[in-house]
Amino acid sequence: MPQPPSAEFVALQRVVAGRYSLDRELGRGGMGIVFLARDVALDRLIAIKLLPPTLAALPGLRARFLREARTAARLSHPNIVPIHAVEEHGDLVFFVMSYVDGETLGARVRRAGPLPPGEALRVVQQVAWALGHAHAHGVIHRDVKPDNVLLERGTGRALVADFGIAAGGADGGEAAAGTPQYMSPEQARGEPTDARSDLYSLGVTSFFALTGRLPFESATVAGLLAQHAGAAPPAVATLTPRVPVRLATAIDRCLVKDPAGRFPSAEALAAELDAARGAFADVAAPVRGFLRDADAASGEIGTALLVSGGALGLYFGLFQGDLFGAAVFIPASALAVGLAGARFTQLMSRARQLARQGYDYASVRPAAVLEQRHVDAETALAPGAVRGMRRETWWLTGVGAAKTALFVWLTTIDAPIALNFLAAAGAVMVPVVTVRILWGDLRHGKPSVWSRVLQSRVGRWLFGVAGIGLRREATRPVAGEPTALALGKAAGDLFRALPPGQQARLADVPSLIRRLEADALALRADATDPETNGRLATAVAALETLRLDLLRLHAGTGTLDELTRNLEAARRIGDEVDAALAGQRETRDT
Repeated sequence: MPQPPSAEFVALQRVVAGRYSLDRELGRGGMGIVFLARDVALDRLIAIKLLPPTLAALPGLRARFLREARTAARLSHPNIVPIHAVEEHGDLVFFVMSYVDGETLGARVRRAGPLPPGEALRVVQQVAWALGHAHAHGVIHRDVKPDNVLLERGTGRALVADFGIAAGGADGGEAAAGTPQYMSPEQARGEPTDARSDLYSLGVTSFFALTGRLPFESATVAGLLAQHAGAAPPAVATLTPRVPVRLATAIDRCLVKDPAGRFPSAEALAAELDAARGAFADVAAPVRGFLRDADAASGEIGTALLVSGGALGLYFGLFQGDLFGAAVFIPASALAVGLAGARFTQLMSRARQLARQGYDYASVRPAAVLEQRHVDAETALAPGAVRGMRRETWWLTGVGAAKTALFVWLTTIDAPIALNFLAAAGAVMVPVVTVRILWGDLRHGKPSVWSRVLQSRVGRWLFGVAGIGLRREATRPVAGEPTALALGKAAGDLFRALPPGQQARLADVPSLIRRLEADALALRADATDPETNGRLATAVAALETLRLDLLRLHAGTGTLDELTRNLEAARRIGDEVDAALAGQRETRDT
């Protein structure tokens, strides 16, 4: 059953009907409710941030909310979420911004753990670019944190949002405003702030992105502010030894207590991170996604083959001819080979999908070459980190060897069959894990196996096989779907979810939906003057009204009588649009 719309959803949709079509609520925060919507005229997905009416009644909060929109609207940068419109309608105060399909940096780390160093470096650099642009226009963000950094799905592009407490000039007058976990020392002390305060907050954000934790933690806000003001943060490299030395040094510099010790500007930080990346050129998002998947696949396929080899080795070494060994190790080996083959098939499917989008071997090979050329710069470790990693590797290797010997011994003794099975599994998996750790450490700072494969004749052959009999097709994104079709589909789904008795009383709703869809598409194809555009908005608004009435009917806040009245109005709109279209056709014919 569809979720019932909130009161704010219904009120806002009534105000913006004909211009924006609300789809669903994306989230709520202290200063706003964000809805996913469609721009009717441009047929694109947008987001609308609404100040809750209870807060809009408070003059100070209302002014602060509007300031966020007007501040962000002054900025135009690829890494800043753009604001398109700011409106006030009674107790409804909202602004319209671009919709970013993805998740926040905070949500990404909480869901999947710390970012890989290379990805973290790219995200931090893009945020630094955005802040540099804002600072150049006299705007200090003053609330830089992972939940205000959006990561676009597919491209991985980072966009900065939520300039809710941003201030122009050197002193915003609200020095204590912000999020305590990410405040600069001067901000925590209530002192004047400048652009270097944002760099401290970006340092804390980067620390979180790389380690999955904050440099300072406390049960109270006062404790957090005291630590930001006076306590030394741990060095990033002590918590994540594999972080590139230049990236770790840059983050540590951002976290210096004295603003004079930080980078002088966001542009200087971005330049340092650019040097840390080498000159690695950005490649197309689909190609980058394929390279990441291929790298992951190489590890998974290698692990599966190691399991297969380990199982066969144990069988022929210790259990050849033994019924227990034949029942355990041979099927395990076959299963591992099957898993490796399935993963390889999946990778070939990804290659075929990439070729269908127009990216052939000639597009992938240069990207693989660039990855190999600059991997040393992105993975260079500090000497202390290298020594720590080696000590950790030798310790894990010794433990793995001891565990393997124990499990092998347990498989050979007279014990319950369940214990023998567990021991057999351990005897295979422990050495596999140990070898994987050794392999990863030995190849740290070196190109992945798949990077080399994709540059060789094998890579050319793989893409040749993947592209056999393929016709390239352009896939239309969901965001480009005409709003009328999206609304019609949603209304049709809602109608089909009604009880049979209600469907019988509203039997002509599907035909009316199809009629309004066709009218809107016909008007859109010939939208050459304001009058036609007005009719288009009216037809879309009629579809929106039907969808909203059906939503309210599901939620128990609407009645069949109300829906019947709106159906009559929608029919009249359809009649008027049909007449207008017929008149246009007659004019063209003559």
